Order: sequence, then C-alpha cells, then structure tokens
Amino acid sequence: MKRRIFFDAGAGGSGGKITEQEELLAKVKSTVETELATRGYQKADEVSNLINKAFEGLPVEALRTFKPQETIDTVKRLAGEFEKLKNRGDQKEQKLNAIRAAMQDEKFMESVERVFNGRQANTEVVLNTRAAAIMTIVDNVAVNDGNIPEDILNSFSVDAFTKKRRPYEYIWDVVNRVSVAAVTQYKTWMEEGDEQGAFAIVAEGGLKPLTSTGLVRNTSQAKKLAGKRVYTEEFVKFRKEAYAIIEQLLSEKLTRDYANLIVADLVTASAAYTGTTLDDQIVAPNDYHAIGAVAAQIESLDFIPDTLVINPQDKWRMALAQTSTGEFYTTIPVYSANGDTIIMGFRVITSTKVTAGDLILGESRLYKIEEEPVTIRMGYGLEITKDGANVTNVTSDFDTNRFRIIAEMFFHSYISSSYTGSWVKTTFATVKAALLKP
Repeated sequence: MKRRIFFDAGAGGSGGKITEQEELLAKVKSTVETELATRGYQKADEVSNLINKAFEGLPVEALRTFKPQETIDTVKRLAGEFEKLKNRGDQKEQKLNAIRAAMQDEKFMESVERVFNGRQANTEVVLNTRAAAIMTIVDNVAVNDGNIPEDILNSFSVDAFTKKRRPYEYIWDVVNRVSVAAVTQYKTWMEEGDEQGAFAIVAEGGLKPLTSTGLVRNTSQAKKLAGKRVYTEEFVKFRKEAYAIIEQLLSEKLTRDYANLIVADLVTASAAYTGTTLDDQIVAPNDYHAIGAVAAQIESLDFIPDTLVINPQDKWRMALAQTSTGEFYTTIPVYSANGDTIIMGFRVITSTKVTAGDLILGESRLYKIEEEPVTIRMGYGLEITKDGANVTNVTSDFDTNRFRIIAEMFFHSYISSSYTGSWVKTTFATVKAALLKP
C-alpha cells in the first residue's frame, strides 16, 4: 500500500529565552491553527495537538526550509490526513511515528522542500508500507552460490546461464494482440442489437412490412500491470553479470504475469458446457466424444472453433487410446506440415498451465488485447517495516545505498458480447458424464 503524504512544518515551544527553533515552531503553529479554524475542521484542537506532536524535536535545519505563508494548502491536506487517522482509533500513534520518522530523514525533507518551493511541482513523496525483497550481495539474497569447492580459484571456466523450464504461454496463440503507442482510458465499440420485423414478398400496392434493428455500445476500461524491485548499489557495482541476468528474468516474469492475467480474463469470458443433442446418447463416451460435444455446442451458436488447449498428459492419453479390441486410433492425432498437432481438425496447443483433465476450445482471434509498451522508472523511496498495525522502522533508499526500479504497463483486455459462447472451458469428465447413455 502506498500513501502520498504532504508535509509542512510542526509546532512546539518552551519557556524562557525564545530560541530560533521555538520562533519557527510558533510561526508554523499559528499558521496551522489559523487554517484549521478557517476551514472549520471538526475536533480542530485534537487535530492541532496531533500535528504538534508529530513535529516535536525536529532539528532547526529542517524548520528553516519552511515558509509559513506558503503552507496553507499543505496544512489543509495534512489536517485531513490527521482527521482520518483520528477516526482510526488505535492506529493513530503508529501512523504518527511513521510520519515523524520520515520527517527526520534529511533527504526526505529536501524532497518536501522542493515540492513546497515550487521547483519540482510534480515531485511525489511516497511512503511505501509494503515490505519488498531487496537484492543485496550478502546472505545469498539475490545470488545463492551453493557449495562451491575450495579449489575453484585454481581451475574453473564459466558456462552459459541456465533458466528454468516454464509452461508454454498459449494465450498469445489464441488472442488478437495489438501494440499501440499509448492506450486510452476507455475503449468503446458498437455491437449489433436486436432485429425486428422481416422483409417479405408484397403484392402490387401492398403495405410494406416494417423492419428495424438496433446498436449497443460496449466499453473496456484500461488496466495497469505494475511491479517494482529494489537493489543495493553494491549489488549493481559488484555483481554486474548477476544484475543483468536478474533484470532479464524480471522482465520475463512481467510477461508471464501479464499472460496469466489475460488467461484469467479469457477463462472468465468462456462459457461452460451446457449440453447438446448428443447428451445421454453415447454408451461409452471417450475424450474424442467430449471434444466433439463441446465443438457442437460452439457451432450451434454459429461460431467456428479452431483451437483446442489441453494439458500434455491429456494429449498423450488420447494418442495412446485403444479400441475395445486393443487397436490404437492411429489416425488421431495427426500433425500438420508446420508441426502443429491436429485432433479432429482442431489445432492443439498443449501447456501445463492447463490443469490435466480440463479442455478449452474456441474460435481464435475473437478475444482482443490492446497494449502499450512497458514504462520503466528508477528512483528512491522509503521502506516501512510493520508488525501487524504497528510501524517498527522506517528507512530511506538514499540513506541505505538502495534504489528501486518500477515497471508498469497499461492494456485493454476484452471480447465483444456478440461473441459470447465462442469459447468454452470445461472438463473431459463433465462432458463425458453428460454424454453417457443412461
């Protein structure tokens, strides 16, 4: 969870001789109280006390950067935040501690000063309250060297980096994917609505029948895929090869996670097996019967299924299927000239991302993806460690020689409602049970 918190000066004071710190605090306190009274905040005294408490003990160097006459908008935002914190009861003290810790960070205060003085009006000061795995050169966090022989320094050579084997991303073989420079927040299109009336043969001078049709507007809202990684500067300096490999792996992970989201969208848009005239008609239904029944359901809606997605175990179970007398179905499956597996005329894609026993059948290229390139940002942030609702520690990237890389992309994922039923996801067992003759 991220929260953007805008800060201004605090308040405080002491008896006796007025110090520079107390004078600055008094000015800020006056500004805060005046703004609270002007805005008419509920429980203004309590809000003011909370603000004062957050700024107790701040060094004079931090206070010198603030100009009370320029803090009106900031006080309004901060007071609103403290009102929210007050309403959260027991979490109040923990949030104040986190804010105060951030205020005591020199680099953080410099960022805030730049925002207030208008030199970087678009600067975002971000508190990150989610712990992230930080890649360092110690404790085998990013590179696990395992059990290395002691005499490796005397004789060794380096082989190529080895990746793990991962499931085949079948989704890109079945969707209509387009890349654009930038996606809009909404994608809209017209769909055909209901028809009324019909054209007919009429006699001379006869009344012509009335016909009409309608249009339906549909929309898709853009989605954002994002993630971050945090490195120490020592890791980048002393583990250059590992850093390059990890960046490559994380880029590929973004693509895999993106594909998983599209698969989830396609599965959500897919229909279940609802039945055909083949139900209750087959004495001993097998996997081929099940595929045929699903295809029949799709074709009954005037779609043309062309792609079957199954687990490799199901492909080989069908390839090794035998008749009641022990002969193999040698003509099923077959292979096309380009090496694609063909079962009952359908292109077959096998992937372990499909659970064994499941099948997905449909007409390809009807589901659409519109995407923009991945945006990469580098910068510094804060890490907040929490124990339940309690904030236990706050550290800044700059002070601890860390930096973070954020990757994000926007995309549309949608299918026209006119194509509902063009994809079916079910199980072999479900369909065979429906086909079995009582």
